[in-house]
Amino acid sequence: MSCKITMAMMFPARKSLSAQHSGFTLIEVLVAFLILSVGLLGVVGLMMNSKVSQHQAIQRTRAVELADAMIERIRINPAAIATYNIGLNPLGSNNATEPSPNCSSGPCTPTELAAHDLWSWEQALQGRSALVDGEGVDGLITPRGCIVFIPAAPRTRTGQLSVIIQWRGLVESSDALVEGDQVCGGEEVGGDLYRRHVAVNTYVVDETEF
Repeated sequence: MSCKITMAMMFPARKSLSAQHSGFTLIEVLVAFLILSVGLLGVVGLMMNSKVSQHQAIQRTRAVELADAMIERIRINPAAIATYNIGLNPLGSNNATEPSPNCSSGPCTPTELAAHDLWSWEQALQGRSALVDGEGVDGLITPRGCIVFIPAAPRTRTGQLSVIIQWRGLVESSDALVEGDQVCGGEEVGGDLYRRHVAVNTYVVDETEF
C-alpha cells in the first residue's frame, strides 16, 4: 500500500493577514470612534463655555455703557437731581408709556426732562430699542437700575452720585455683591448666585450753586 505525500500536506496554506486581523479591525474602529466622540464632546463644551463668557462680557460692557449714559444725562440736567434720585427703588421691570411731553419736539422743564430720561433709561435697560414679539432683545437679563445721590451740604444739587445696575447672569457662580455694597432690589448680599453688578460712582456739580 503506497502513501502519497503532496506539497499541500507538507506545507498547509496559511491564513491571509486580513482573515487573521478581521476581529481586531472592528475593535480598533470602535476605540477610534470612542476617542473621537470624547474629543467632540470636549470641543462642544469648550464652545459653550466660550459663548457664555462672551455673552457675560457683552452684558457687563452694556451695563457700564448704560450707567455712563445716565450719568451724562444727570450732568446735563443737574437742576432736576431730586427727580433722578430714585434711590434703591429699581427701574427695569416697568413698561410704562412714554411721558408727555417727550422733550424732543418741544421745550421741557428740568423735571419733565428728568422724567423722560428715566423712562428712556428703563427702556434701554430692557433692550426695547429692538423688539421681537414685543420683547426687548438688546438689553440685560432681568435688569435693575438704581440711582443714589448724596448732596454735599450745604449744597443740594452737588454731591456724590452712584448709578447701580444689576442683572441676572447665565450660569450660577457667586453673588457679585459683597458686604457694604448697595442692593438695587432683589435678594440681600450673598442671596443671589446669579446676580451680576456694576456700580459707577462720580461727583456731580451744579455750577449755579457756586
